[in-house]
Amino acid sequence: MLKEVNKMNKSEDCVSPHSHLIPSGDRAAKKRGLILSILITFVIMLLEVVGGILTKSLALISDAGHMLTHFVALGISLFAIIIAEKPPTSRKTFGYLRYEILAALFNSIFLFALTAYILYEAYERILNPESIKGFEMFIVALLGLIANISSGIILFKVSHGDLNIRSAFLHMIGDTVSSVGVVIAAIIIHFTNFNILDPIISVVIAVLIAVWGIKLFNEAVNILMQGIPKEIKIENVEEAIRGIPQVEEVHDTHIWAISSKMFVLTAHLIVNDMNVSDTEKLLKTINTKLLDEFEIFHTTIQFETRGKKDFKLDDKKV
Repeated sequence: MLKEVNKMNKSEDCVSPHSHLIPSGDRAAKKRGLILSILITFVIMLLEVVGGILTKSLALISDAGHMLTHFVALGISLFAIIIAEKPPTSRKTFGYLRYEILAALFNSIFLFALTAYILYEAYERILNPESIKGFEMFIVALLGLIANISSGIILFKVSHGDLNIRSAFLHMIGDTVSSVGVVIAAIIIHFTNFNILDPIISVVIAVLIAVWGIKLFNEAVNILMQGIPKEIKIENVEEAIRGIPQVEEVHDTHIWAISSKMFVLTAHLIVNDMNVSDTEKLLKTINTKLLDEFEIFHTTIQFETRGKKDFKLDDKKV
C-alpha cells in the first residue's frame, strides 16, 4: 500500500503542495480477520467458563475473563474500523480515524480492570486453596491454546501499521501466554496435586496483562496528546529537509499522528528567494522525501527568506 501511495506522490498530477494523502489500508482484510477472531474467541471463552466451573480452576476462569475482555476489545476494534471508513466532513476534516486510537485506549483500560479482578481472586484462592481437576483442566486449556494461536496468526497478518488492530493482537498474545501457563499448571496439578499453583499462575497472568496494558495505554495517550510518534526523531526529519539544496534552515517543526501510521508535520523553512512556481516544485520534493523516509502523509509548510523587509499597507506597518 505504501508503495502505491509513493507512486501517487511522485506523479505530477497527484502530489499536492500540502500532501493531503490519507492511507486507507486494507480495511476489508482487517474486518474479515477481526470477525473470524471474534467467533473463535467467543466459542473458547464459553468453553473455558464451563471448564473452569467444572474443574474449579481459577486459572481457567481467569483466562476466560481475559478472553471476555478480548472479545469486547475485538468488537470495539471492528467498530472502530467501520467508523474510520466514513469520509471526512466539513466539521471533521481528518475523518474519524481517531476512533481507532480511542478503541486502543479503551482496550487498555479493560486490561487494567481484568488485572485487578484476577489479583483479587488469586488472593482469595491462595488463602483458601481448592481441589483442582488437573486432567480436565489440561484438556480445556489445550483447546484454548490452539484457538488462541490460530486467532493470533489471523490478527498478526492484518496488524501491521495499525495501532487499533495491534491492540487486539496484544490481547490475543496475552490470551496465548496465559493459556500456555494454564496448560503447564494443569499438568503439574494433575501429577502432584499442588493446587496452590492455580492461583499463582493467575497472578503471573495478571502481571503480564498489566505490562501490556500500560504499554498500549502510553502509546494511545501519546497520540491523543499529539506527541511525536515513537518511530520518528524530529532531528532526523529536520536534517533530511535541510539536505534539500534550496533549504537553508528549518524551525518551528511539529510532528504528530492523527492515527497509527498517519503522521502530520508543520514547519517553517528558510529558503532562497524564489518564485511561487518554484516553491511548488520544492514542496513536491519535500513531501516525497518525507513520505519515502518517514511515512509523513500530510504536511503544512511555511516558507520564509532571510533579511525580509517590512512593508506598509495603508500607511500602517505590518
